[in-house]
Amino acid sequence: MRSKNNQNPIIRLYLNLIEERRLLFFAFLSSIINKILDLAPPVIIGLAVDIVVKEQNSWIAGFGIKEVPAQLIFLAFASGIVWSGESSFEYLYSILWRNLAQLSQHKLRIKAYEHIQELDMDFFENDNTGRLLSILNDDINQLERFLDQGANQIIQLFITVLIIGGTMIFVAPKIALFAFFPIPIIFLGSIKFQRKLAPKYRDVRNKAGLLASRLNNNLSGILTIKSFTKEKWELNRLNKESLDYQRSNKDAIKLSSAFIPLIRFAILFAFIAILLIGGFQTWNKTLDVGTYSFLVFITQRLLWPLTTLGHVLDDFQRSMASIDRVIDLIDTPIKIKDGKIKIEPKDIKGEIIFNNVNFNYPGRDLTLKKHKFQN
Repeated sequence: MRSKNNQNPIIRLYLNLIEERRLLFFAFLSSIINKILDLAPPVIIGLAVDIVVKEQNSWIAGFGIKEVPAQLIFLAFASGIVWSGESSFEYLYSILWRNLAQLSQHKLRIKAYEHIQELDMDFFENDNTGRLLSILNDDINQLERFLDQGANQIIQLFITVLIIGGTMIFVAPKIALFAFFPIPIIFLGSIKFQRKLAPKYRDVRNKAGLLASRLNNNLSGILTIKSFTKEKWELNRLNKESLDYQRSNKDAIKLSSAFIPLIRFAILFAFIAILLIGGFQTWNKTLDVGTYSFLVFITQRLLWPLTTLGHVLDDFQRSMASIDRVIDLIDTPIKIKDGKIKIEPKDIKGEIIFNNVNFNYPGRDLTLKKHKFQN
């Protein structure tokens, strides 16, 4: 089942939460600043090694701080500022993303329910309560979890690749090529997996709706079930719905789980290349010890977060499927709209007139045709 709208789910979500764009901006900015400060420790380690190896000829000495103790004190002071800033912005982005998650789930739930109340009776004839409950609860809760954690993870992963990649090109462009080698493979693989996962998670959400519908119908009609001694029959029907949901999840899990080992092998190749090539260059005195230390640490910071890409992608696809279901419901057209003409009490004459009324049940011939009736 494809979305009724061909727009990207993220764009659809943003358009429905346009009033929260300021909160979104500051949450986004806090995540970026936090990640920039979080990537500073490998730089500090490289500078510390550079100080003890080169002493008065270190990189920091170029700023006029010649004595080694003074350089180390300066580096310790800078470390304190970096750690304090990183912790402060981690607290800030956590508060902002969680508030955005709570605000968004509340707004979309109310907006969806308000729209449901405006829909005509024909909609409820062709839909079921369980599916609607699944959307209003499970799907909106899935969106909340994505905004609470997943959005920040995606932003910080992108910033990590961008900043560390740029730094490595500046410091050691030839070695940086080996660190970058697995990144296109990982991202191209992510896109391929994403395309395969999307329909599977749409099917998972649909199966969840059917299961919720079965549970709702059975619990609301439990007196009838017991009166006709149909407990075993209904249990078998519920068992079938639950197994369908389990199988749907199993297919999605099998595909998403295969992605992580592939990422690890690509990362292993890059890390070994940096370790060996950088090590040989340092041994041959063509690369500084401080720079080599920095490269080893920064490569780990660049590549290791990519191992979480499988989990992030999994949560992202689940959320996108849920967002589409929620907004598809909100976008369901209202066929019969309330009139805008206000009737004053003095205009009421105490009679009802039907004129040119046509009526038929779905799929049947007209029961009433240009009917006129006055009471």
